[in-house]
This record gives sequence, C-alpha cells and structure tokens, in this order.
Amino acid sequence: MSRSRITAPWTAAAALAALFGIGGPAAAQVPSVTAVFPPGGQIGATATVSVTGGNLQGATKVLLSGEGVEAQLKDTSNAAALPVELKIAPNALPGLREVRVVTPRGTSNAGRIWIGGYPEINEADNNNTLATAQKLEKIPVTVNGQVNGGEDVDAYTFQANAGDTYVFDLVGFRMWSPLDAFLSLVDSRGKSLASRSEAFDRDPRLIYQFKNAGTYSIQVRDSMYRGGANFVYKLTVGPVPAITSYLPLGGKRGETVNVALEGVNLGDMKSWPVQIPADRDSLVVAPSMPSGMAVSPISLYASDLPEAVEAEPNDTPAQATSVAAVPVVLNGRMNKEGDVDLFRIKPAAAGTLSFEIFGRRIGSRMDAYLRVLAADGKAVAGENDDAEGKDSRVSLAVAAGTEYLVEVKTLDKRSGEDFYYRLRIDAPTGQDFRLTMTPDTANVGQQGSAALTVTATRLNGFGGPISVRVEGLPEGVTASPAVIPAGAANTQFTLTAAAGVAPGTMGQIRVIGTGTIGEKPVERTAVPIETYQPPLTQPEQARQRPTLLPTATVMPQQAYALTLDQKEVTVKRGEKATVKVTAVRLMGQTAAINLTAAGQPANVTPALQNIDANATEATLTFAVAANAPIVKQNIIISGNMSNNVQVAPAFTINIVE
Repeated sequence: MSRSRITAPWTAAAALAALFGIGGPAAAQVPSVTAVFPPGGQIGATATVSVTGGNLQGATKVLLSGEGVEAQLKDTSNAAALPVELKIAPNALPGLREVRVVTPRGTSNAGRIWIGGYPEINEADNNNTLATAQKLEKIPVTVNGQVNGGEDVDAYTFQANAGDTYVFDLVGFRMWSPLDAFLSLVDSRGKSLASRSEAFDRDPRLIYQFKNAGTYSIQVRDSMYRGGANFVYKLTVGPVPAITSYLPLGGKRGETVNVALEGVNLGDMKSWPVQIPADRDSLVVAPSMPSGMAVSPISLYASDLPEAVEAEPNDTPAQATSVAAVPVVLNGRMNKEGDVDLFRIKPAAAGTLSFEIFGRRIGSRMDAYLRVLAADGKAVAGENDDAEGKDSRVSLAVAAGTEYLVEVKTLDKRSGEDFYYRLRIDAPTGQDFRLTMTPDTANVGQQGSAALTVTATRLNGFGGPISVRVEGLPEGVTASPAVIPAGAANTQFTLTAAAGVAPGTMGQIRVIGTGTIGEKPVERTAVPIETYQPPLTQPEQARQRPTLLPTATVMPQQAYALTLDQKEVTVKRGEKATVKVTAVRLMGQTAAINLTAAGQPANVTPALQNIDANATEATLTFAVAANAPIVKQNIIISGNMSNNVQVAPAFTINIVE
C-alpha cells in the first residue's frame, strides 16, 4: 500500500443544501469524518484507530452506535487526525458501527467501522507486488488495508496445507467504503488460481480448497483502479467458518428457531438454535464453532406469524410445498438458474389476502416476480413485479376452502446463495405511515436555528395529519411545532438554541410522528437519512441511506442569526399576512442579507424584502389567495449573507375561511 433499500433526486438534495447552509462558512466550521483507519477491531480486544477528516481539534466525545464498544480520546490537538482507543467488550456484537465526532463546533457526519472476531493486523507499506507481498505470519487473521492510489494493489502471502479450505472475506461496502474490491489468488509462481469481484453494492468472498501445500498470495485492488484514503477494507484470511446460506431467515417473535446452515469449515454444525427477540424486528448474530466464529454475521428477522421453509423441489404444481395454514411467513431461496418456487395454500375463510415478498429490503439480490395462480397452475389470479423497490406484492380476494398456488421466481432467472426471500401471506396491512428525516444531524449556532424536514410515506390509504415532536434535545435547544398536514408528504421545522448555551452541548435525538388510525394514536420514529454519491455516478444520481446516530449540537454564534416577531400568524383566504425578520449580527457583520421563503402552502405567494447592508430588519408579506387550502403549515425563512446561509425559527401560517 502507498499510504496516503433510498434514491433521491439531486435537485432536492441541492435545494436542502441551500436551505440548510451546507457548504457555507458555518458548515466549514463543523467537524467532518473522511475515513477511520484501522476501520474497527476485534471482539474482546483494544484497538487504536485514527479518525481523519477536518475540524477535529478540541473533540469532546466520540459517539458509537450499538453496545459493547467504548471510545476514549487520546489526543485532540490535530484538526485532521483524531486518535481514538476502542475498548471492545467480549460480548460485543460483530458487524457495522457508526462513528461521529463531537466538538464545540458541532457534530460530524457519520463514519463507519466494523467489529470482527479474529486477530487483526494493519497493512504494511510497500506491499504492492508479489515480490514485496506482506507475509501473514499467523493464520487466521484480519488485515486492515487501504487502496490508496489508483494503481495500488495490496499483496499478502501465506502458507497453506494440502486440503485446507481457505476463506478470503473482504468487508468494504458493508461499512460504506467506496472500494469496489477485486480479489485474486495466485500461487508461488504468480499463476492465477481464482478471482472474485462483485458489483458496487456487494463485497467479494473467495473460497478455495488447496490441492497442494505451499506458499500462496492474495491480492486486493479496486476493480476500476481507483483509490483514496477512504478506500478502506478488512480482509479475513484463513480456514475459518463461512456461512454461505441459511434458512429460515427469521421466526416468530419470542420463539426459538433452528437455523439450517450451509457453508465451509462448519464442522458438524449444520444447524443453530436462535432465540428470536420479542421486542425487535431483526437481530445480527455470528455463530461460534470449534474452528472459530463465522467470518460474517447473519441477519434474522422477526414476525408475529407462524413461519415455514420451502421444501425443494417445488418447481411444478405437483411438487408445490404445502402450507398448513395462512397467515404465514414462508422462507425460500432461488437455488438454481431459472428456479421457480411454488406453494400450495387453502385459506380457511374468504377474504382478501396480501402476498408480499421481502427480498431486496433484507439484502437479497433477487428481482422478485410474484404470481397467485389457480390450483392447476393455469389461470392467473394476480401478479406483480415491482411494488416496493424490486420487491413484489399482490392483493387478492380469496374464497374459503379453495386451493391456490403462489409462485415466486426472479425476473432475470438468476439464482444463488444471495437470492433469498421471505414471503408474507396475511390479511392486508391496515393504514399506516413511515417517516424519514433530513439532514441526519443538526448543528445549531447560539441564538440561531437549523431546519429539518420530515417526510411521510403513507400506506394503504392513510391520509390524516401527523404531528411531529423531538425527544432527546439538549438543554437550551427547542423545537418548533410541526404537523404534516392531511394528505401532505412532508413538513419542515426548526431547532433553535438559546444565546447562552455552551458550544458543544449535544443530544442524541429522536423525531417522532403521531397519527390517528382507527381512532387510536399511532407513533412512528423517523429514520435519519444522509445523502451520498455512489462511485462513478453523476451529481444527479446522488442517493440516500439511513444512519443510526441523529444528533442536535450547539455551535458558537454564527456571523448572524435571524429571529421573527411571531411564531404563528392566522390569516383569512384572500388576505395577507406579514412577518418581521430581525438579523442579530456579530460585531463587524454589515453586509446585506437576501431572504427567501420555503414551505408555504399552495396559492400562498411571498413578497420578499431583503435586509439591507447595515440594517437589521425587513418585513415579509404573504398573499393568501382565495383558493388557498384551509391548513396550518410551517414556513421557513432563510437568509444568505455572502454565501453564509442561516434560517429563522419556523413560523406557522394558519389559513382560515
């Protein structure tokens, strides 16, 4: 090494960036995380990692998601590199952890690390050729590496015995590294024995049984010969257990299921009993075997229904897997090219059933195609390709005591260990909603405000209003009232910090929405979302992904802050509402402030007046047309002073007859 299942249109991301001041002088003060190296550590051990980025000096805390890992700051003087000691408990769960750095200037974006089960070493310098390959003295081992330059190829050499089955498991994408890894296994003469590469959304795993004892090398590079300090990876090498597939993929809450395991180096362990949690939707586990911990953890999912597993072969109506009763969750996998899985059901009662595939949403590669057929397999009763992403859903009225066949296949006929699914057959889900929030962290200047957006996905006809509240706010920070109006997709609200709150004051927040469904209040927690740029894509192809540690942190007072003379204004249709905006300027800040407004209801037109140079006030007028909706809705006023964007506390416009 030379050291050195959510899509969003870019226009929306750019608009949010402009509204929230991303890229302006205030944002430039906030700490940022570019990479963490080594990217994690071993369960039960202590690891010292370097968090690299910007504005990291004076860090007061490092936040980590999950339990069992403690972070201790070692030296906070360097703005570009922050050494952190990780104490990883013996019972810590393996897998992904999120990392954020807190300073008096705010909280950083999310970095990622990976917790594993094997001893770790760091990649050595000058290991770019087979002649200078780094020798792996002890096997098994996990190597922490970086593909730093465009031509960087990292080589590692090791000894293997005849008959050994080695696993070369690379973690990169799973901790959001941009590396698209390519693995190549060669013998002592440089002859290629095997190679493995995956798409950008997958990590490669190479499994190889050696015929002869000898010296071999494994090489790591980017498939497109890209590189950088954030192109980090963890490569585990050795005859370690690897689970290549497993069924079922979950079970009923509170029950114990025996998970059938397939893979290599598993010894006599062909199944594993797992207690399905009663209070969670999923869990991540890594079975321990005589030869060690499974190199990669597996995910199991919880439901409230009985569960069953497909019985192969079930490709024809005569072979269809019989299902004892519905509702049920069925677990299956596409085992061979063009595989078709058929299930025979016989509903006891008439009614409407929902048939829903969970594939891509739980990490599967399959592009599912779902059909519900008559008992003879001929007459098509219902079919679907993409209902939620690449996952299928069919809703069908069924007759009591009548047999049906449910057919699952992949649209492209692909198959393999990563083409698994859960098929839920149940009465259609009632009305519901899901929430997301952007940005995923808020940094608020003293006496200033930061704006957030909560977006609702409405399910099965739910159209009611959703009230929004924030929990976990630090002392001295308040949230404006917010409601997603009936039928609307989103709302904006603000967090405001009092003038005297100490910079660096931080809280881990939860944004919660409450709607009324069937005369009962239903609460849903918003998933925090960050925007990122996939490798080799254009700006308009930016995407979004969930994060785990949403925060609100107080920053020092910014160059200016905006305040309003009222929090809510009531106005009749056909009339006008006015709001006075005041700029609280730091000494010496005299430039003009251009004002804009966002979030106003349809047919409400703002007449904007800027705050002139050396002035502190302006009045905005909102003309409410006679056909404007009867609604209460937040409006966000933002200012731009020499590319420094700040927002005022949200105010609510209440339109009445």
